Amino acid sequence: MLEVRLAQKGETVHQKELWKRCFGDSDRFIDFYYANRYKEDETAVLLHDGEIKAMLTMIPVRTVIPDNRSFKTAMLYAIATHPKYQNLGFATQLMDFSNQYLSTRQTELSVLAPANGQLFDYYRKQGYQDGFYIRETRLFRASVESLASDSACKCTVLAINPQEYNRRRNKQLNGRLFIAYDDEDIAYQKKLSQLSGADIYAVDIAEIEGCLAVERITSDKILIKEILLPEVHMNLALKQIVLQLPAKEYVMRTPPYSADHLGGRLRPFGMIRVDREIDWMITPEDLGYLGFAFD
Repeated sequence: MLEVRLAQKGETVHQKELWKRCFGDSDRFIDFYYANRYKEDETAVLLHDGEIKAMLTMIPVRTVIPDNRSFKTAMLYAIATHPKYQNLGFATQLMDFSNQYLSTRQTELSVLAPANGQLFDYYRKQGYQDGFYIRETRLFRASVESLASDSACKCTVLAINPQEYNRRRNKQLNGRLFIAYDDEDIAYQKKLSQLSGADIYAVDIAEIEGCLAVERITSDKILIKEILLPEVHMNLALKQIVLQLPAKEYVMRTPPYSADHLGGRLRPFGMIRVDREIDWMITPEDLGYLGFAFD
């Protein structure tokens, strides 16, 4: 017998077990998520014979389009089906339930970031289309130190609070297609960054107010999860970053239209689906930017 509904109190132990089996994350990270981000009314579960076999999270966000209008959106996150119950349509039933639930809340769009390239085709069958991209660049300390930059400018990189980060983020992305987050979600990203030994930062160069989110993967490897500032100042900012956050290797994610002078790989990152009729059409030329997928 199948039952699909919102999560209830007392179910987190079973949810954590399913999360670990599906994603392989450490108990430390899973416990961190449930202590800092989990909400029952944003979590849908599918039960088979009374046991949770699939689940997903619905994070409220907003889709902002180039003319600065925004639409109520849900980001579907941590979509998981027990390996022994995959290919039985459980995820589809769970998403159908979520779509109906979100419709009652007047949600206009839904977005998600597939965990791997193979899942893009599956979500296309669910009505999603490519909409968000990133440029991912691998850099090494020595190559960053040799980048040309304006020595007359000063760059400072300082940890900031979530509200200020969000203000800077929205300002830098103004006029683009992007996903906007609540301050609460930026606060969660700050905690994620701090858990790894890094933080979220202000990047100040002259009158430019940029922002930067970093997670330390190992002592020798850093993930620049987001860096937003004009491309002309990117080299100078990177030089300051390697001074303050030393490592051998840096993996940098930027919006798809940024930092192309550093090479890197442009790839699809997120997908979008229209759930209610809106007077706007999504096109690949928009090169939308999602940013935080909390991956």
